Amino acid sequence: MRDATLGDVADVLFCTDTFLSTHGDRLRELAPELEFVTLNGDEQVAEADVERITLTFFSHDAWPERAANFFGVAMRAENLRWFHTMSAGVDSPVFSTFTDRGVRLTTSSGSSAAPIARTAMMYLLALTRDLPTMLRSQDRAEWNWHRWTELGGRSIAVVGWGPIGQEVARLADAFGMEPTIVRRAAHGDEPYPVQPLSELRQVASGHDVMVVAIPLTPDTSGIVSDEVLDALGPDGLFVNVGRGELVDQAALTSALVDGRLGGAGLDVTDPEPLPADDPLWAAPNLILTPHNSGSTDGTGERAAQAFLANLERWVAGDDLLNEV
Repeated sequence: MRDATLGDVADVLFCTDTFLSTHGDRLRELAPELEFVTLNGDEQVAEADVERITLTFFSHDAWPERAANFFGVAMRAENLRWFHTMSAGVDSPVFSTFTDRGVRLTTSSGSSAAPIARTAMMYLLALTRDLPTMLRSQDRAEWNWHRWTELGGRSIAVVGWGPIGQEVARLADAFGMEPTIVRRAAHGDEPYPVQPLSELRQVASGHDVMVVAIPLTPDTSGIVSDEVLDALGPDGLFVNVGRGELVDQAALTSALVDGRLGGAGLDVTDPEPLPADDPLWAAPNLILTPHNSGSTDGTGERAAQAFLANLERWVAGDDLLNEV
């Protein structure tokens, strides 16, 4: 099998004991010559084994408790040639340490798109139904009747057209909303109208809702500015399931506190974890989750299947999927 050996030495996959236990039969079926070095619990890996590693799969079960140990081993693996990660985002500087060495980097992009998009819709449903107030009333045993706001008919700007953005738009459409795709340039095959990312403030002024699901790059850092948030207005809703650094967080906090923005749902902040004394915690009309919108009981298995599909391609000598 092509790329299955390093000289006369068989490829050695570094993975968690949990992943090998669950998928060992399939791994041996796909690559009979493959050998394994495992992260057992959070034990240290012997340096002699580290030197043998040529392939790595960072699986969902290693996050977050075992991540530091796992990456520490992978970074010391001088013979590493391919690193597959369960995540879609690879903006963390740790990933560049591999690509700078010539290590091929692939992702499980799309494996968490469905739960993340559903979380975005959860925020919107909760904000338009004032769920935080209802939960507080329930805690106090108070029967506080009020009228809800519907999502149907509202315009929604979906910023980013990867797997997450596509699923957000599909669900929004199913709820009767009117999606607009926001990306760098139209490709001509989009199912909804497209507006350019460079005109984000103008986009915000023409929409009721904005959902941000773009990768963090030097060009997109801070792209959601105070001007963009003001353009959404006091009835507008904002959702971020991308990265906290995409948003001017101080401006977002101020817009919520001052009533210049109707509400926000955030799965990401800057920094993470958000410090307990950060004023964002106390902002009104905010639903905040700890960067776990994609962490479901099904995401890990979808990510694993993405790696296994790529391993099959590696053995066959085909191009790898979702290569960075």
